[in-house]
Amino acid sequence: MQSKYKIGLCALGACGLLGMLVVPAIGSDHADTVENVANPGQDISDVYVFPSRENSDNVVFVMNVNPLIPRGGTARFDSNVLYQFKIDTNKDNVEDLVIQAKFDNSPQQIVRIAGPVKPSSVGTTSNIEQFRSVTGTVGTAFSPMNGMRVFAGVREDPFFIDLEQLFVILPDRGVPPGLSQPPENPNQPMATSWRPPSEARDFLSAGGYNVLSIVVEVPKSMVQEQ
Repeated sequence: MQSKYKIGLCALGACGLLGMLVVPAIGSDHADTVENVANPGQDISDVYVFPSRENSDNVVFVMNVNPLIPRGGTARFDSNVLYQFKIDTNKDNVEDLVIQAKFDNSPQQIVRIAGPVKPSSVGTTSNIEQFRSVTGTVGTAFSPMNGMRVFAGVREDPFFIDLEQLFVILPDRGVPPGLSQPPENPNQPMATSWRPPSEARDFLSAGGYNVLSIVVEVPKSMVQEQ
């Protein structure tokens, strides 16, 4: 997809900006720091932007957080975090529009959506914009406004990584809690590249790991430069 805009993501808590991407992401982050492991609801693992398969006039934004949820396990969005899609429509590396999601702390977790709207502040300072009157709950798709669809809840992690080979390439890399690193083999030299696709092993799929996803579908006309 040749994007006409850039997208940034941030998880904003009471202490300030916790994570932000201001250029298209080409990698993934799964519990890579002690801080992320301690605050999984603030850990943005991936972002995806793609045309809707059902309506070519729509675009879909996906933010995945709280990675490495075991199959059958439960997880909650952090009610102290403001989840944001920051959209740059004119390529000046400053957000022109935001879509925000905020969750309460009720058992089912109500989700409120704001935007797409021009933000009242930009950069590392963010304000909560006016939420749409229609709310939803985690695990159920809903429409905050005409033309917009939203889903927030547990989904299978779509990211592919041959973690076993990564540990061979970078044997000194820190391993997230709960994961095991293959024992060192002095007779096995450190690898310098990934295995061929036919030999790669998808660690996340094989392990049944899930993420919490925030999925927002809107008409392209709502997030393009006017």
